[in-house]
Amino acid sequence: MRLSAVFFAFLLLVSSAWAGERAATPHSPIKIGELFCYTACADHAQSWRHGWQLALDEINKAGGVLGNPLEVLSRDDKGTPDETIRSLEELYGRDRARIFFGTLFSHTSLAASDFSKRNRVLFVKGFDGSNTLTERMGHDLFFQFGPSTRVLIGPLAEKAAASGKKRWAFVAPDYETGRIFVEQFQRALKDLNPNVEFVETQWFPLGKLNAGLVTQTIAHSNPDGIFAVAMSGDYARFVREGNKRKLFDNRMVVGPLAGDGSYIKPLGKEAPVGWLSAQGYPVEQITDPVHKKFIDRYNEMFGSLPDLPAFYAYSTLKVLADAINAASTDDPQKVAEVMRQRQFSIPDGILTFRRDNISNRGTWVGTTGFYNGVPTILNPEYIKPDKYLLSVEEVLIVRGEQN
Repeated sequence: MRLSAVFFAFLLLVSSAWAGERAATPHSPIKIGELFCYTACADHAQSWRHGWQLALDEINKAGGVLGNPLEVLSRDDKGTPDETIRSLEELYGRDRARIFFGTLFSHTSLAASDFSKRNRVLFVKGFDGSNTLTERMGHDLFFQFGPSTRVLIGPLAEKAAASGKKRWAFVAPDYETGRIFVEQFQRALKDLNPNVEFVETQWFPLGKLNAGLVTQTIAHSNPDGIFAVAMSGDYARFVREGNKRKLFDNRMVVGPLAGDGSYIKPLGKEAPVGWLSAQGYPVEQITDPVHKKFIDRYNEMFGSLPDLPAFYAYSTLKVLADAINAASTDDPQKVAEVMRQRQFSIPDGILTFRRDNISNRGTWVGTTGFYNGVPTILNPEYIKPDKYLLSVEEVLIVRGEQN
């Protein structure tokens, strides 16, 4: 009897160990949590959701992960840090998810990163974002799929400096990413051309741009160039009011997000022409067969061409599924280690992460205009990130992880 009891205890111990590794019961789904500002970012939401839904469909048709179906538990973070934390607590505490992806705004991503660090769960931001996330506030279980603001701003500042425009005005939302964009552009531009002047800066509450007042104030400062960060309804209001007042005539306009299809396409014929942008996705102009295969599958499933959010969501979930399979577990730390070591195939090439969890994603740079009557970016050039990033050693020093 004593031997039987010892043997039974041993079996319990072994089975608990296997449970910790999540070599799940056959056909028991592997759960991944997903968050996005579905109500606060309606212009990106559908494209983002469709992107990961396409990836999920392909993953499960190919056998799932670890021999089990993959299940995505989706939540609306509503664009607020409080809702982000509440959703993560529910997914982690009730649904037992240990891997998460998503978020758009940097302030919600910072909240997700902090939750990830405190609870030792893996979080992958599927979008680009402030370099605060990837540098000072980065850690071993937070990854960012898209490029940081350094990568978006670097090539724009170079082109702005080369234009010779001297007097610059700025328009941006008063939150983390808006301030980082302005700060980094000003610093980079000043380094390249010390003679530039910053004649006006207009900060506005995110989602509440008073376009009439802002455009009037900018016009009175008589700039040669305008650097404008605006999203969603703010973007549309700024474009329309600026067009009405002829604010953009004979001026260089640099808009890091101006070529984003989710923002520019709804404007139709009112879309701006000639604005320099670093966040476009020239989907109509892509000819690479592998990338086209993704575009065609998306179009077949949803009846439209994908925008950048769809590309990001699709690729992020594919990478996570690949990493879990390669790690033979969904243990967050083991999956994270695989992500730092492995090359991942995504529609436009190979994705890798450095030792500091920063990806090799670059960005499309071009000028806004019309391609076959559709607003997009023209003369797109894919810019690699290496030139604009801090080294791994510099990032680790900023984080306090290396002396």
